Amino acid sequence: MDILNFFNSDKIKLSLKEPLRNKIKLKLFSRTDSTNDQAKKYLKNMKTKNDINNTYVFAADFQKKGRGRRGHSWFSGGPEGLAASFLFAVEDETARIPLVTAAAALAVYDTFKYFDLSAAIKWPNDILASQKKIAGILSELVIDNSKNTFVIIGCGINLNNSTFKKEINNLATSYYLERKEHIDKNLFLAVLIVNNYFDQKREEIILMWKEKLALIGKKIDFTYKDNNYTGEIKKILDDGDLLINFNNGQSKKVSSFNTSLNYKSLKKYNK
Repeated sequence: MDILNFFNSDKIKLSLKEPLRNKIKLKLFSRTDSTNDQAKKYLKNMKTKNDINNTYVFAADFQKKGRGRRGHSWFSGGPEGLAASFLFAVEDETARIPLVTAAAALAVYDTFKYFDLSAAIKWPNDILASQKKIAGILSELVIDNSKNTFVIIGCGINLNNSTFKKEINNLATSYYLERKEHIDKNLFLAVLIVNNYFDQKREEIILMWKEKLALIGKKIDFTYKDNNYTGEIKKILDDGDLLINFNNGQSKKVSSFNTSLNYKSLKKYNK
């Protein structure tokens, strides 16, 4: 069982074909606070311009301080889960964040599909299976000392987890709990690397992301600025925000910084 739960650089590289194998630089750790923080440390000490053209993958068997949206902690669950961060250069700055988050969500979705697990993308950056959270994505913008712009995409994915902390036990699931079989996380990471959408056109990524969200025209309960509402989602904007018709008749643009959707309410209203 341990061979499935611990990273092995040779196994990952052998699963990648050229030229991708040369472009991807693996940085594996047995234990770390945060793979996103490891990416930031590496970027700070990056020596040459040639390094900018590579994509770096930082992964750890044990991640003690994984982070989610709005500063929430992410329960990594030890080596049974996959904790990895992707570091790469981008030409734009903040406008790229919703795009790369969407691309990462699509890559995780496709990787689960490759391994025969049906998943769904939850707005803006979670992956669900059986209406429970199975993966989370956190994107961060970083500018180095030479004013080059980079994005770090952190992925926390539940793979061989059989149990969770009491407070999230009813909210989280894993590949093992859904499929009743274990998976080699080295192979999962390799397929995730192959499935990246970072080189595709912006319009294609946004369109696919919107289609997978399947929210337009749906009535839903949601929390907006710490207050509870019911409304209908009229549009998903290209910057990742939503246009919602509130139950009081108002129409507002809302963002993931101040809004949380109650996905379980979708079945209640949209039969």
